[in-house]
Amino acid sequence: MEKNLKFDYDKEPSRDILCVDCKSFYASCEAVARGYDPLKVKLVVMIYPSSSKSERGSGLILASSPEAKKAFGISNVSRARDLPYPYPDDLVIVPPRMNLYMEVNRRINEVYRTFVDDANIEVYSVDETFLDVTGSLKYFNCFSADEIARLIQIKVYKETGIYTTVGIGDNPLLAKLALDNEAKKNKNMRAEWRYKDVESKVWKIKDLQDFWGIGARTKLNLQSKGIYSVYDLAHYNYYKLSKEMGVIGSQLYAHAWGIDRSFLGEK
Repeated sequence: MEKNLKFDYDKEPSRDILCVDCKSFYASCEAVARGYDPLKVKLVVMIYPSSSKSERGSGLILASSPEAKKAFGISNVSRARDLPYPYPDDLVIVPPRMNLYMEVNRRINEVYRTFVDDANIEVYSVDETFLDVTGSLKYFNCFSADEIARLIQIKVYKETGIYTTVGIGDNPLLAKLALDNEAKKNKNMRAEWRYKDVESKVWKIKDLQDFWGIGARTKLNLQSKGIYSVYDLAHYNYYKLSKEMGVIGSQLYAHAWGIDRSFLGEK
């Protein structure tokens, strides 16, 4: 019987990678611009909001502050009809201002560049950026990646008023998984996932769509093979998965073991 593929973590890239996310970015930009605390105000960014609170409006909600999500049970794909009506007095509804968000994004990335050079930063989206701080720890007198992550959080907040959440890992994959699955729930808004945590953290991810790179269609495809969790994915036969799904199957199997051999700055 063919043995399954195994990985040797001692031979895998091990760096200090941060995946930094600006918390509820559009809503936070609007909150700061209006003098509110982004974590306390109930604010939504809505396309075509009514100019009067006595009219409902019919726009798509592009972003919501954490308090608005908690109070009204909405997400970033909600509509005006999902909000309670008449609108509560403490709800702030604003139209989107993309120029503002791009300018704040530029300022935040300038803060990141005071900690790393251009070769060690990769902008993933308007609100998420990867940083390789491996070579920066000594320069900033930091003994750990968590310590420098805290410094970055403080500086971004002081200069822009925006709160950031940080995932830390040996590679971009583990940093992203730490961000999405733990950091956003932690009080200090940071979490660290290393190779040693794969079994206790990565394999504990139950919903396949909570795993980076798995959407609804891929989830259904995996479930048709009897794969219902990341643990199942990591213990499926690699050669069979690779044959059935091609390079995507190979990549998903490797990711389930926390393996990501990409480096920032490389395509």
